[in-house]
Amino acid sequence: MNQPLVLIAGAMCAGMLADRYAAIGLWPPVLVLAVSLSAWLLCWRRRWELAGSWLVLLAVAALGARLHDAAWNRFATHDIAMSVGETSQPIAIEACTLDYPIALPPAPQNALQNFQQEGAVRLPLRITAIRAGRDWRPAVGSASLLVQAESLNVRAGERVRVYCQAMRIESPANPGEFDFAAQGRSERTLVSLRTGFAACVESQGKPRFSLWSLMAEVRRYVARNLAAQLSPSAAPLADALLLGNRSEVDRRLSEEFVQTGLVHLLAISGLHLGVLVGVVYGVLRLCLFSPKTIAAAVIAFAVSYMLLVDMRPPVVRATVLVVVFSLGMLVERRVLPWNTLAAALLVVVSWNPADLFRVGPQLSFLAVAVLIWLAPLLAWRIADPLDRLIAESRPWQVRLLRGGIYSIGGAYLAGLAIWLVALPLIASRFHLISPAALLYSPPLMLVTSIALAAGLAVCVVSPFSSWLAYPAALLCDGSLHWLAVGVSSADALPGGSIWVAGPSEWWTCGWYLLLACVAIAVRQWGWPLIRGGAILGGWCALGLFVAIASTGRAADEELRCTFVSVGHGTSVFVEFPDGSNLLYDCGRLGSPRRATESVSALLWSRGVTHLDAVVISHADGDHYNGVPGLLERFSVGRVYVSPVMFERESAGLRFLRESIAAAEIPLATLQAGDRLAVGADVSVFVLHPTARGVLGSDNANSLVLLIEAFGRRLLLPGDLETPGLEGVLREEPIDCDLVMAPHHGSAGSDPARFLAWSNPEIVVVSGSVSDRQRATAQTIDFGAQVWHTAKSGSVTVRVTDYGIAAFPYK
Repeated sequence: MNQPLVLIAGAMCAGMLADRYAAIGLWPPVLVLAVSLSAWLLCWRRRWELAGSWLVLLAVAALGARLHDAAWNRFATHDIAMSVGETSQPIAIEACTLDYPIALPPAPQNALQNFQQEGAVRLPLRITAIRAGRDWRPAVGSASLLVQAESLNVRAGERVRVYCQAMRIESPANPGEFDFAAQGRSERTLVSLRTGFAACVESQGKPRFSLWSLMAEVRRYVARNLAAQLSPSAAPLADALLLGNRSEVDRRLSEEFVQTGLVHLLAISGLHLGVLVGVVYGVLRLCLFSPKTIAAAVIAFAVSYMLLVDMRPPVVRATVLVVVFSLGMLVERRVLPWNTLAAALLVVVSWNPADLFRVGPQLSFLAVAVLIWLAPLLAWRIADPLDRLIAESRPWQVRLLRGGIYSIGGAYLAGLAIWLVALPLIASRFHLISPAALLYSPPLMLVTSIALAAGLAVCVVSPFSSWLAYPAALLCDGSLHWLAVGVSSADALPGGSIWVAGPSEWWTCGWYLLLACVAIAVRQWGWPLIRGGAILGGWCALGLFVAIASTGRAADEELRCTFVSVGHGTSVFVEFPDGSNLLYDCGRLGSPRRATESVSALLWSRGVTHLDAVVISHADGDHYNGVPGLLERFSVGRVYVSPVMFERESAGLRFLRESIAAAEIPLATLQAGDRLAVGADVSVFVLHPTARGVLGSDNANSLVLLIEAFGRRLLLPGDLETPGLEGVLREEPIDCDLVMAPHHGSAGSDPARFLAWSNPEIVVVSGSVSDRQRATAQTIDFGAQVWHTAKSGSVTVRVTDYGIAAFPYK
């Protein structure tokens, strides 16, 4: 094996995988490491090379498991997380700022937003002490402080005292949701801090000098220069491209980067470092510096830039590659690409083992691996000397044209290969397929490269003369403008991005394992590409067959009703025995995007891409503001509303109606006495309102659905309250098995009378943490089993011939 670091990196990653999924613990890896090294020493003395090699790999795997355990599971007893619970609590801490405050602009005006979110700042902190009573005791840990203020007058490295609310970072409340708690844990951050006043952050002294505070000062200086030289629309993009600060990029444009699959152009990655290193290398070559001087300067620049952007994993990977290749130039040694990539992987996962499990580093290494594997195909050269001589003797215009066509073809071929290889991982994690990236990525990569080169020139020249920097600033401004135009054009392309449920975890892992085996077989054993393609195609067919078989549930098997955890809001997903489904509401108080994402995550986790019906109970935003976003991601058969849904005009309702019309989805009304046909053994009855509705608030006209299946009854009353509540209670009582507490369990819905009328065995409250304090305790008097989505996460209720049972997510 002439590239041993590949095996070593593989063994290191295997150990980390074993510890993540098998929880090996502290002492077993230490014991295996000691025994392996002792046995290796014996093999080395007796020249048992093969056995010794295996023992070295075993020791490396044990070391990987130990590193992962230390990074993922071991926290100090006086870590701040040990003093903070799952619910928000007041706390006083002393800390050191790790960076300048990062501005978070206010969200743009949104017709679906219940209230306008103001701007804020985020301040990363390293905790040093926590107050216990009147005393201060040492503490450790890192946290991000969110301050609801336009600005905060602190510097990087400054000691501060903070009075704030603290809580553990919340784990997912619904299946398929992004795990912010795991993301924080991977960065050794377990708590979130929040305060509403800048005065709650008090300075305790001048900043202390450190390498990180110096880098923060440089970042701030560069950002200010960019803002001074570029237009207001281009400066945030330049800040994101060069420094990695995406907080001030227009939110709509940022979403377009993600949806088109072009986010790799915006996020700091190896591409950015590669372009900047290429610029530095070209300038030094033009200045006629010696190769060794150039190599040393490139190493210094790459390492400095890595520190400047806070050692992001893709940049660390690229920096290792640059350093290794430059060292090869210095010592005049050949550099092996796979060995170098393995060295980069070892550096990244040794620094933070959790990066092995994060999708950003995974995609970064995957893209480079594809390019290395593809390099022999891209390095096209005419084999026959006579044909090569003829080609070289053609006019320069012809040679330039042929070279340009070849370069463009190579760029599109490389882009296609990376897109295909990364497709399962992206579809699984982001639920997106973006064909637009195939068309737009190569030209926009060229535009991005020009913007990076010009931005670097602005950063270098502007401190000496703004006039000399003006041409570079003009070029940077123009290229960033065309980058934004190109991304918007890609987003508007019909079929440019497609939302999908994504493949399962087992299939995705199997795909990449098979892909690695096929890639090795083609390169090392001479397999024809068609054989490898047939194997991978067979795996795709297997995954498709399993997916179809798993979604085809047998008739009359069960009815499944899931109450999605959306905070103060409502969303209920009902799956009927005949395979059809219904979504009752999708909204929350606050961000409509979060409602859309929570419901989408649940649907995708069930493999759902089509909704047969969406029922909107009434005209309150916390029940419908997530629906427009949902219509962009899923096909919908029909939307049902009450007869009085659109009687009261509002910006939110106008936007909802326009979204339904734009999606060309039929809109129908439901009223008391209507019945939805969903199979022979299941009925959905509408109990309220009548065609004319009732006088009062929108809540009083909530659509009340009664679902009957297998002799059981489920009642969904929306936000029903007086006087509509009185009309329902005047009817003959209905003995229900499950009831969703009306109006999130609030006292205004008179839960005592309503539950006495419906007599449920199970009560589900869809609401926020604050809703848990409002009248839900009254339900216990009726002997009902109470589940609250704020505490239990989503609640899935299964109804079969054998009975009814509730299963909380948490």
